[in-house]
Amino acid sequence: MQQFVDSVLEKNGFNLEDGSWYKLTSAISKTEADFLRSLISMSQPKTTLEIGCAEGVSSMVICDAIGRENKHTILDPNQSGHWKNMGVNNLKKAGLENFTLIEDYSEFVLPELLRKGEQYDFIFVDGWHTFDHVMLEFFYINRLLPIGGVVAFDDVALIPLNRLMRYISNYPNFKVIGSAGDFYESPKRKTLDRIKKAINGIATPLGTKLKKEFLSDTVIRSSESLKINGSIAAFKKIANDERGWAWYESF
Repeated sequence: MQQFVDSVLEKNGFNLEDGSWYKLTSAISKTEADFLRSLISMSQPKTTLEIGCAEGVSSMVICDAIGRENKHTILDPNQSGHWKNMGVNNLKKAGLENFTLIEDYSEFVLPELLRKGEQYDFIFVDGWHTFDHVMLEFFYINRLLPIGGVVAFDDVALIPLNRLMRYISNYPNFKVIGSAGDFYESPKRKTLDRIKKAINGIATPLGTKLKKEFLSDTVIRSSESLKINGSIAAFKKIANDERGWAWYESF
């Protein structure tokens, strides 16, 4: 099974049902696949959830890593439409049947799963990437994960996702446990980072509270220092959420 997944990644594509060749357009990399496997090996989840299936590479990695005796739930509103069941077909080609596909939007499904009292030991998020949409998903994920559960996010180098990673890193009941993959920085962004570091050095005497008031969080805390400097990042839920009713931290 892993051999089939790695073959798809190595060849950067697969054969469709009609025998024609299809080049991957929306899939995790080999590095990210290995990172997911390491997270699952570490956390030994029994129940897993995934937002976004597309061509099915991450779904195959998760279904294989958790073992046939455990169940994986996949949310993908466009699997039979835009993706023409590529993900489901690849799962079947790999001989994996330990999954349930819910072909609906996360904003509708996640509240229902919470209402039913479902919990998931491992959750992978790789759907719609606007800040507000993934923030809404995390709102429910925070409640769907038990203590000790792990959530991983893909494409965290994107600005909206990087901002969200910063926000989650402030949660007292979550701890970043690592990142992997390339964290692309354009020449312009690297230049801005150098300027920010210089400004941060000058502003140090202001103290932490004043710095947070006047400076961007990207100036004060680098992605590297937060350990979110990759294309995929993961957090572990280490306690119940006991934040106060007006809790807020700059991000």
